[in-house]
Amino acid sequence: MVIKNFKIVFVMALMCLFASSVKAQSIGDILKGVVGSVVGDKMTSESSIKGTWKYSAPACEFESSSVLAQAGGSAIATKMENKVAPILKKMGVNGIAYTFDGEGNYTSKIKKRETKGKYVFNKENKTITFTPTYGKAYTAYVSTQGSTMTLTFNSNKLMTVLKTISNSTAGLSTSAAVINSIIKNYDGMRLGFELKK
Repeated sequence: MVIKNFKIVFVMALMCLFASSVKAQSIGDILKGVVGSVVGDKMTSESSIKGTWKYSAPACEFESSSVLAQAGGSAIATKMENKVAPILKKMGVNGIAYTFDGEGNYTSKIKKRETKGKYVFNKENKTITFTPTYGKAYTAYVSTQGSTMTLTFNSNKLMTVLKTISNSTAGLSTSAAVINSIIKNYDGMRLGFELKK
């Protein structure tokens, strides 16, 4: 009887251990996915942004994890990225490349158009302010994780920034309407693009 009870307790202990490891793994996977979707990566620094970065995908980030904590938070980010992708393509931004020299100079290239200017990295806010030689200055929120960088913008200013970056007005009013319909339901959302080194 004692042996039988011991077996039952042992099996129950194994089940609890297995369940907790599965739970921990699931939570770990979720948090891992969330990290890339929340603005404010502490590892981003002046040296981490240096180099040449090429567009790889649209990006959607949030000012805090509160939106992502809600049911379907990561699905919201994916949905936004899917809606922004054709807009970036239409404006030619999906072919952009940025080069930061680490001394405050940058170059951006879209197709055959090259823009040079100065940039200032704000380590507290994790932003880069771009001041092109010709054209208006604009600010992006920046996050770097290894060989991946995201540059995102306050969603209500995205179209103005895209126009500055691409020097294009192709489908501007239609694209602006799409963006406005996306952002009206979500506060603290930033849209932009992911780049790879």
